[in-house]
Amino acid sequence: MKVILSLLKSQLLAISLFLLLNPVSAQTSRKPDIILLRDDAKLEVVIQEVDDKVIKYKKVSDQEGPLFTIKKSEIASIQYGNGEVETFETVLEVPSYYSPGQAASQQARPAQISPPGSRNRFMEEVRNSSADHLRTTYKYYKGKSKTGLVLGIAGTSAGLIFVGVGAGIIAGSVDANGNFATYADERRAIRGAWMMIGGFAGAATFGTVGFIKAGKNGSKASKIRRELIHRGEPIVFSVSPGYNSYMQAGYLTVNISF
Repeated sequence: MKVILSLLKSQLLAISLFLLLNPVSAQTSRKPDIILLRDDAKLEVVIQEVDDKVIKYKKVSDQEGPLFTIKKSEIASIQYGNGEVETFETVLEVPSYYSPGQAASQQARPAQISPPGSRNRFMEEVRNSSADHLRTTYKYYKGKSKTGLVLGIAGTSAGLIFVGVGAGIIAGSVDANGNFATYADERRAIRGAWMMIGGFAGAATFGTVGFIKAGKNGSKASKIRRELIHRGEPIVFSVSPGYNSYMQAGYLTVNISF
């Protein structure tokens, strides 16, 4: 009888330990979700809820702690713990365009500043955006335009270099009559021809893609610039502190560009 009671006590103890430890092991075995922000910052979290506009999460180190919220407009992508990846398009939250007699305290609504394939929609959202959002978006498209221009120039230049090198190899592989002296010269000429073909293809591909991106993003930046000028708003402004040693006084310099 004592042996049976001792066995029952051991089984109850094992079951109790299992119930206590099992939730902890299940919690710690879950891989964290990785949120990649648009400024390239990474957050390792445990996502609790996904809404239309926000993501709610808790810290991995404090899963019993407070619930944090982040807007989807600030997120570039999410890599969930199960391996799935979700990406988000560039969106901006812009207020409604107020008429002269309308209250400016109206609630802001999320709007996509550049929906694909809809030029009228883009201009509508530009007109509905605040000046601060337009300045931010102008810098974004201006930077994308410069990046595309650099890609186009670099791709075209690299392709032409390959074409020139290939042509030089071919020219050095033949004699004055245009014949190959040896089999090795013929093989070099073939390699030179492939270099020329690759150079032309690379210049056409990267140059075209880069210049198209530069043109599209530059066009959007120009439209935003015209809207800001139409409103009488500066495109960019900065405040620079300074110190006058002669007067022994500090000052601020405001630079405004239209």
